[in-house]
Amino acid sequence: MPGAGGGEPYRFVVDESSFDFRGLTEERLTDLLNDFSDALETLGEQHAVAVSPYWIEMECVDGRELYDVLYEGETPKVGRDARLRMVRLMDRCPAWDTDLPGLPDRVELGGAVQELAWSIGYAWRRTRQRHHVGCLVFASRDHRGWQWVTATDEAADGRLGSAEVFFLGEASGIPEFWRPLFTREDVSEPEFFDRAREAFPELVFADSLSFRKFDGTYSEMRDWVVRVLSVVNDHFVDALTARAGQPHAVQAELGRFGLDLSPESPNTRSKPGIMKQREIEHDGETYRCEWHGKKERHRNRVHFSLPDQRLEGRVLIGIFVDHLDT
Repeated sequence: MPGAGGGEPYRFVVDESSFDFRGLTEERLTDLLNDFSDALETLGEQHAVAVSPYWIEMECVDGRELYDVLYEGETPKVGRDARLRMVRLMDRCPAWDTDLPGLPDRVELGGAVQELAWSIGYAWRRTRQRHHVGCLVFASRDHRGWQWVTATDEAADGRLGSAEVFFLGEASGIPEFWRPLFTREDVSEPEFFDRAREAFPELVFADSLSFRKFDGTYSEMRDWVVRVLSVVNDHFVDALTARAGQPHAVQAELGRFGLDLSPESPNTRSKPGIMKQREIEHDGETYRCEWHGKKERHRNRVHFSLPDQRLEGRVLIGIFVDHLDT
């Protein structure tokens, strides 16, 4: 699992302090536990999700710890299948290292101080080391996305500092976690495509892609490429559907995001030899990548295909280039 081997710290933890069951009916609590387990299971298929070794001691209602409710079936009541499924998934999670130097005593999030938010403290500490960690939260937690966390320590008699920590409640939030890290962690060129596969799940990347084929350095091109990939991943297929595949209409729809994305002109498409330059071999299949993002009018293009059933409806990012013949 990514994040579990090679000594790398974990990328995701469960925020045990979000397990607040107060005021929930048995039916509602059962539904929310199933939603949480869905997210944990999906996330766990791709990444090691770590937990505090003390998570079962968290008080989920007044006078009741998680152990009492989930393992013993005490009040508040929750559906048996949902309870046992969550226990099974949580028991599979590795525990993060409580001996990590610099872990805070408490954290402040959203204006509220939390004394027993161990995993948020772990995520805060790793983030301060420029290794961001996302916190998977139970549905009762309102916080989502990037949130400022301030840590304090009684022994240090004051604040230890603040950091932005990412919170997600559904597996669909994973790309939102990865994308800012290209800048926040200054992702290097050799790491780029491994990170891109996490950040852009609706895209496929040709093996021949290289930043060296641009007219510009990796550091000059990276953030623009991330913007292009974000728009193509999130909006290209929807724009094609909404605009019935009409090129100019699709181009205008995508232009709302501040990028120049378009297909080749009729003049270029009329030249078979030149269009051959837009064809890419991927896994023994040929794809035409005539749609492209332009960084500048005269140079630097990212070429991509239409969504293709051979790629399970995803889009192939096929060419990085300064400029192809037209």
